[in-house]
Amino acid sequence: MSSCNEYSFSSHAPHIVGCPECGETVCATANNGEMADCPVCGKNLIRIEKNPYLLPFMYALTALAVLVPVSFGFFLSVHMPTVAERLTLPGMMHALLQQDYSFLANAMFVLTFATPLFFLLLLLYVLGAFIQNKNRPFLLPAARWLFRLKQWLMVDIFALSSIVALIKIKVYAEVEFGLSFYAVFIYAILLARIAQSITPHWLFSKAAELSNTQITHYHHNIFCHRCFFRQPENNAHCSICGTYILFRRTHSLILSTAFLIAAIICYIPANLLPMMITSDPTVRITSQIFDGVLTLWRNKDYLVAIIIFTASIAIPLLKIVAMIILLLSAKFRLPHKISAHQLSLLHRIVEFIGRWSMIDIFVTIILMAAFSTPIAKVEAGSATIYFTLVVVLTMLSAYFFDTKLLWQKEQKNHST
Repeated sequence: MSSCNEYSFSSHAPHIVGCPECGETVCATANNGEMADCPVCGKNLIRIEKNPYLLPFMYALTALAVLVPVSFGFFLSVHMPTVAERLTLPGMMHALLQQDYSFLANAMFVLTFATPLFFLLLLLYVLGAFIQNKNRPFLLPAARWLFRLKQWLMVDIFALSSIVALIKIKVYAEVEFGLSFYAVFIYAILLARIAQSITPHWLFSKAAELSNTQITHYHHNIFCHRCFFRQPENNAHCSICGTYILFRRTHSLILSTAFLIAAIICYIPANLLPMMITSDPTVRITSQIFDGVLTLWRNKDYLVAIIIFTASIAIPLLKIVAMIILLLSAKFRLPHKISAHQLSLLHRIVEFIGRWSMIDIFVTIILMAAFSTPIAKVEAGSATIYFTLVVVLTMLSAYFFDTKLLWQKEQKNHST
């Protein structure tokens, strides 16, 4: 490999990047269609599509086209002996607002409509500038928001929730699928492919080039955890992407711990209070999360029971336990025979699975819309608010945790 320099705005030239996970300085290079990982911890640093600008642009245009039937087509028709419900996704949110569940309505709107739409429009704006090779106003801020929104795309979770809810609905009613139902799955696949195709280093590199942002050689090993560029030692924010420089975030443990404690507090009422209330003219039943799992298991819906148990009980609890282990390891000492590399991998897993706990919330929303008549009615229990907060708070706890503290602790342990 040729000598490694500061970034030269060429995907082919070797250049210095900083691993956001272990803090290692890496001389990396990647051509179109290739990727580069950190040799120490295995974190992916650079990934470039074979056609990095046009391909995601076309995916985004297709996703926007698919969003039309998702938004305006009917989702499901639910037929019961005397009544029928025709569901659309906007209609679900409207029904939630009418029933004074504005918290759930807003959560559904933000996570399945507003965030993906804003993400796609920003992506088209940024990639359009890349394709034309022209600077546009607010190009770097648009790129920054792309990656802030990326982890909050939850259409894929809503799509899986639809299948789980469908199995529950078919026990009590006949179901007819609408165009929107199929379009949601296509939309989810497109968004997942788009999210995979854009990685921060190459995108910020091109955005910085077009916006004439200077990338200068600095002699200190301070790197931005988002775009991986070297930064001056006294910078609190990255001069390229505007992100906090985690090497200097002295409050990482405090912030991560605070969000985790809040999540633990919310986890208790999330499991003790009713998640769902079902009623008909003769009976009214309140059920907690675990009650729903037991009911599904007794009805021999084993797969759905396992999915709900995993997403709603196991994953939130495992995330909390994992974050406790990570925080204690970073603050005091790494567990015996567990390396910083293994703990960093644990952190990656926590970040990846964090949002999937929203399955139970989306299932409840769909069931509320499907059964909203005097004959059969489903209402959200107070646990839904606490459970949603658990999901968000654990995601924030993982986000603010600085994995470089683990590697520093391991180096300190080896030196003593």
